[in-house]
Amino acid sequence: MQYRPGFCSCYPRKEQELDIARRAVDETIRLLAERGDLDVPLTAVAHAIGCTAPALYGHFHDKSALLRAVRGEGFNRLYKEKLAVFERMRGDPFGYLRDGSYAYVRFALENPTLYRLMFTPQPRLGVSDDPWSSEAGSQILKLLLTGLRRSQDKGFLPGIDLGRYSFMFWSTVHGAVSLTLQNREMDQSAKWDAARDAVDTLMEIIAATCPDSISAS
Repeated sequence: MQYRPGFCSCYPRKEQELDIARRAVDETIRLLAERGDLDVPLTAVAHAIGCTAPALYGHFHDKSALLRAVRGEGFNRLYKEKLAVFERMRGDPFGYLRDGSYAYVRFALENPTLYRLMFTPQPRLGVSDDPWSSEAGSQILKLLLTGLRRSQDKGFLPGIDLGRYSFMFWSTVHGAVSLTLQNREMDQSAKWDAARDAVDTLMEIIAATCPDSISAS
């Protein structure tokens, strides 16, 4: 087997070389959770996936490039989790707004460092400040808008501008999550309870706009 400079010997074929990038993103997400901060050296990532640093540099020329890819994967994973809830609750848009928000909270609490990278990226990364500017981010927002629109079709939020309301909805959930993540005195269970209470309060407000709805009870 011929060794190719710039790539680790365990990845001699093109399709395997490309796999370095995917594994690097996965391992970086794991290391972010393990270390609790964004200071993950590329050498540590290379060691985790079992290849040389030059092999990794062939895919990510610096840590910022890797973190940009990790941030994108974070939105992809959040979208997949919310989409699974959306498909399961397709006939119950009010229920989706609730359970989809629970999924959002759970994702944030289980991935606090990744969540911080997604929504408050460092300027040096050179990414948009708009969390919904990526394809996955825009799809997450579309799920929220669809849930709100279908809920409105069932009598909730009559006459409300859903474009404006969707921002308020997300701001409430995101704000609750961000505040709990910043509180180091709260344990994981207390953080979940606090953020879930914010979601439940928001849903109670929405339910009150359609007093005749059985599904809101």
